[in-house]
Amino acid sequence: MADTFDPTIVKGDTLRWQVALTDSAGVTVNLTGVTLSLQVRKSYYPGSSLFSTSIGVTSGSQLYTVNGVTGGISATGTGGIVNICLGSSYTSNFSEYSGAFYDLQGQLPNNGGYTTYLRGKINVLPEVTKT
Repeated sequence: MADTFDPTIVKGDTLRWQVALTDSAGVTVNLTGVTLSLQVRKSYYPGSSLFSTSIGVTSGSQLYTVNGVTGGISATGTGGIVNICLGSSYTSNFSEYSGAFYDLQGQLPNNGGYTTYLRGKINVLPEVTKT
C-alpha cells in the first residue's frame, strides 16, 4: 500500500520534498532498474494533467537538486531516496483552494508490474505577493 503525504503550497511557489522508500518490513527499497513516474492532476481523471515527469533509475543514479522552475525527480538506486520537485511554472497553474492530486509510481524491471510508492493531495493557497 502506498504512503500518503498531503503537502500545502502557495500557488506559484516551488514545492520540494524528499522521501526515503521502505517496504512493509522497513527495508530500503532498491530502485535500480525502476522507472519512476510522477503525475499531478486536477482530479483523478486522465484529462486533467497539471504536471508529469519520469526518470529511469540505474545503479549509479545520484540525487541532485532539481530545477525549481521546471521541476522533476531524482533518485538513488540502492538508497531508495527520491527528491521530488514541482516547479513554479507548473504550480502557478494550480487552482487555489481546490488542490491537486498526485502519485509516485514505479514500473518495475523485467515486466514486474507497477507499484505506487506515494500519493496524496496538494493543498493550494492563494499567493498575496504578485510578481
